[in-house]
Amino acid sequence: MSTELTPLQQRVLDFITECIQDRGVPPTVREIGKRCKINAPSSVAYHIKQIEAKGFLKHEDAISRGLSLPEGSDPARLPILGRVGAGNGIIAQEDIEGHLRVDPESAKRGDFVLRVRGDSMTGVGILEGDFIQVRPAETARDGQLVIGVTEEDAEGVVKRLKKRGSSWQLESENPNYSPITKEFRVVGLVIGLIRNYS
Repeated sequence: MSTELTPLQQRVLDFITECIQDRGVPPTVREIGKRCKINAPSSVAYHIKQIEAKGFLKHEDAISRGLSLPEGSDPARLPILGRVGAGNGIIAQEDIEGHLRVDPESAKRGDFVLRVRGDSMTGVGILEGDFIQVRPAETARDGQLVIGVTEEDAEGVVKRLKKRGSSWQLESENPNYSPITKEFRVVGLVIGLIRNYS
């Protein structure tokens, strides 16, 4: 049997983990089914057994809601939500591509990870293929690294938010790119950089 979780099993495990961390108890089978769009309770039970068999969950049959995370489970696994452009803008896919472990001290509920594509932020050491940890936010201070979305194209880009005169713009950290001055909104703050050297 493969020890890797299917995307559906990963969603089930993520929801169980979230409930245990937030409420102190695992969700009911019905709650799992509703959240993960699994209609039959028997299908939910099947996926729970598969997750348990792969070592990601512990289940005690004699206890109601007897699900728990194994000792040493790492709660600081953040969802990877598509890509973010560090160039002229790449639309970020809103479905989860996977999960990435981060420092538990830096992770907060709601944080997510985006993969960078492009070279517009090389001046601050953000390179193509890097992952950035993002904290959802609608506001930011002058000079902060943000995820900005343009109103016209819904393009998500990582840039530095700068106030120039009475207006705000998104600036690259590469002189080959012009600032984004068209209307945009901030959707997150860049709070960390994760690079894989392999």
